[in-house]
Amino acid sequence: MKKSIILISLIILSTVMMAQKGSWYLGGLAGYGSSTSKDANDTKTITSNWAFGPEFGTFLSNSIQLGFITGLSGGTSKVADEKDYSTSSFSPTVYGRKFIKITETFSGFGGLYLSYISGSRTNFDYTSGSEVEMKYKQSGFGASIGIGIALALSPKFTAVGQYGLFGYTSTSNKDNDGNKTSTDSSFDFGVNTVGGSTLSQGNGSGAVFNIGIYYTIVQPK
Repeated sequence: MKKSIILISLIILSTVMMAQKGSWYLGGLAGYGSSTSKDANDTKTITSNWAFGPEFGTFLSNSIQLGFITGLSGGTSKVADEKDYSTSSFSPTVYGRKFIKITETFSGFGGLYLSYISGSRTNFDYTSGSEVEMKYKQSGFGASIGIGIALALSPKFTAVGQYGLFGYTSTSNKDNDGNKTSTDSSFDFGVNTVGGSTLSQGNGSGAVFNIGIYYTIVQPK
């Protein structure tokens, strides 16, 4: 039996959908996901992931948006009463979005997100009778595609929801002494567009749907 509590996501402060060429925005997106599962022996596993991405960008045209996210993310897993792993990552992300106007106040968009991945992970082992930490570092790159909708609430405020369709990551893993342990590549459906690594988020997905309010700081005259 598996229970999931997924997705408490919001954009703290960001852009506007009354898109105008030359307008600038800034903000930050946050997301959280948690899941609980039990195996055949009724052993409970609790996994959680979080992401936070301060963001800024501009509209190159009335329908093309270019932006940058300073992606921060992490996660933890616990099996029964013992820690399984803890992770964190820094993944700066550049993105472009294409908006399609549906009505005067409602738009849809598609986006391409390109990320640099840098993360760390600590695995916990208890076979010796005490807690032993095994630390790893990760670096690489990722790309993802997402879709979303935007509803203009005023000339400066817009409600936005976005969903990460799929993404690809390629990463190199090293132990705490700097020795390369593995190279991983993955293609995942349902991904976090904030940025983040497969190492830091377990399965690469994180919070796949994000909603919130955008705010414009500069509009052209």
